[in-house]
Amino acid sequence: MTSTTLSHQDSLAFLRHLQDWMDYLCRLLDRCDDSQERIKYQRQLRWLLGFFEGTNLSIKHNLLINKLYLGETAIDDSAKITPLEPIQACYQQRGHAFELIEKARSAETLFLIQGPPGTGKTTAICELVLQTLKANPQARILIASETHVAVDNALDRICAEVDPELVQRIYRHSAYAEGSQLQSPQAASTELLEKANDVWTKAYLAAPELTEALWQRFANDNGRPPNWLAKNLADDQQLVGVTCNQIEHLIDGLSKPYDLAIVDECSKATLPEWLMAVSVAAKAVLVGDHKQLPPTFCQAESDALAELTKQQETLIRDGVIDRLFEHAPQSMKGTLTTQYRMQPNIGQFISEAFYQGQLHHGRSQSVRPEHNFGWLGYPRQALCPEPQLPQEQRVLHNPQEVAVIEQALAQLAKVSQQPRSVAVITPYRAQARALRKMVSQLDCGALAIEVDTVDAFQGRQADVVFFSFVRNNGSAQFYGDSRRINVALSRAKDHVYLVGDQNYLRQQRRYPVLQQLLKLPVWS
Repeated sequence: MTSTTLSHQDSLAFLRHLQDWMDYLCRLLDRCDDSQERIKYQRQLRWLLGFFEGTNLSIKHNLLINKLYLGETAIDDSAKITPLEPIQACYQQRGHAFELIEKARSAETLFLIQGPPGTGKTTAICELVLQTLKANPQARILIASETHVAVDNALDRICAEVDPELVQRIYRHSAYAEGSQLQSPQAASTELLEKANDVWTKAYLAAPELTEALWQRFANDNGRPPNWLAKNLADDQQLVGVTCNQIEHLIDGLSKPYDLAIVDECSKATLPEWLMAVSVAAKAVLVGDHKQLPPTFCQAESDALAELTKQQETLIRDGVIDRLFEHAPQSMKGTLTTQYRMQPNIGQFISEAFYQGQLHHGRSQSVRPEHNFGWLGYPRQALCPEPQLPQEQRVLHNPQEVAVIEQALAQLAKVSQQPRSVAVITPYRAQARALRKMVSQLDCGALAIEVDTVDAFQGRQADVVFFSFVRNNGSAQFYGDSRRINVALSRAKDHVYLVGDQNYLRQQRRYPVLQQLLKLPVWS
């Protein structure tokens, strides 16, 4: 399809989609009483309106994204690819991943990197940043994501690769997430509080009386640095890491533009979220995987979506990212194809089920494949949810599966002499609560066990994964979504143990991935 064959109505499809989003956000504001949530939706509406009106930094982004959304084919955003010298040791042999980074560096306005599970997205982001700074030592770079963990991982990796002088020009707004396991000892110095303390200390040493007066005038009662200081710090830094929804905290009419914005986990971000990052940079690189889970919506957001037409709701839920990856020419996109996380037999299932068999494996098989990926079988004793209960009382909690996992964890704890990370994940929050309670009462030994929903665990990994399907009655639509199964299985490095009612799953023939899983071995 080309621009000459598009009808006038079709040519306005992306603009209508932006209007649908603005309509949706207005509906959310009408029904929202929470002050913090209202601020978030108002912020998203402002940035979306700005992009709609073309007041963002580069109008090229508006034109290019519009063309990709419409599926136009006459698009070329690439310059001549310039060969680069690898900076990180893992790229010294060059190969496909490094060629992808060379393509991304050559793109002038927009580039898309698909990163299937375990394929080294964070490493690629780090190399792209290092190559950008090598080509332009004064470049300003923004790293943003819908999740704190993605921003933390990227900045942590970069801090480990650069010299201390550059670390002083890296800023994490406002702090690394609690629980982030930082590998670089330099990373903590990039947080807002550390940066602010350094500013006040230098000022006090130079002019103590004036600094004391300024502190009394501007310091917040809560002890946190004031917003104006955060903006000034961001303007003075060369590399800034922030979640998408916090970008406005660092931007005003006098802010310096960014040469490059990298949006990680873009498939998990809503359209207004990733557009915030794109809007403040001359060039954007979107990194994500549209074969994993799309953005999640809370109950209030889902209720507002229900007021729209079905077509509008589908477009908003699925987002624009799928279309960009699908329609972008090869010069503007690429896929990381070697996974380093999973045992090859697990990785091969992921590759064939979700990526047309295109993934390669950077690990060797170190555990017996008939023992590390399969089912913990059990005879069903009750239906879940119970069909005789009223709809509002049907809780998706399966005590049988909790008991099966408890027994398996106890056995694993007995035989594990070395520390091992274990993820116990499930599609449903009620089951996650029951599993957390069980784990809290378990002697875990050397096991470090995390319990969460599949959606919440995206972006993380563990040595061992237990997946509780829970439901054995009614529709399997929620966990039958191939993207959710992809995320659930691909969190594992070495072992995946599936816990579910196989007789029920055999009846769910409309979900091919469930039928593929039933071919795996069963252990009683």
